[in-house]
Amino acid sequence: MNGFERRKERKKQNILNASLKLFSEYGVQKVSIQEIAKKAQVSQVTIYNYFGGKDELLFETVKKFIYERLDRFRDVVDNDNMDFKKKIQFVIQDKKENILHMDPGFLQTVMRDQPELQEMIQTFTERDAVPLLMELVEQGKTQGYVHPDISFRSIMFYIEMYYQAMRSKEDLFDHSLPELSEEITHMFFYGLMGNQDEHLHEDKE
Repeated sequence: MNGFERRKERKKQNILNASLKLFSEYGVQKVSIQEIAKKAQVSQVTIYNYFGGKDELLFETVKKFIYERLDRFRDVVDNDNMDFKKKIQFVIQDKKENILHMDPGFLQTVMRDQPELQEMIQTFTERDAVPLLMELVEQGKTQGYVHPDISFRSIMFYIEMYYQAMRSKEDLFDHSLPELSEEITHMFFYGLMGNQDEHLHEDKE
């Protein structure tokens, strides 16, 4: 990659970082290309040249975000110095911190109003996220934290119910979304009783 290509790529990343910050804080509809250009310190023409329109920029922004999250998740799953319980606690906390800084309107646009985004996220989930999640679940079974009789199909059924609800229920996208997401994540890993210490093995002394 020569100097021109490096500068071009750096500008693209600056634009994507700026758009994610603005979209996630204020919602897609409230953010203009002009505002993104100002934050990224580029011209509006540069954004149109690199990405086309706002919808294309949103698509690339979300794609960058979810694959960066996947890399973080993969680092945790592959970390031999963390047991299953610590990995789950990390995943829950990481998810909570990300969602707390996102405008509900941004999540609504991503999950309900953009068919191409929905298709991309569905493919990403099936091809990348689910296999990694199942790898983590297998670690949990091996370490005795997850019941060996829980099937892949059951876990996928749960995940699909979650995403179907996110796509269809408008009242999920209100001020309670961060709390709701954390509660659902806890339910997934710790059961309806809600106390992980009662369901997971105690740490070895």
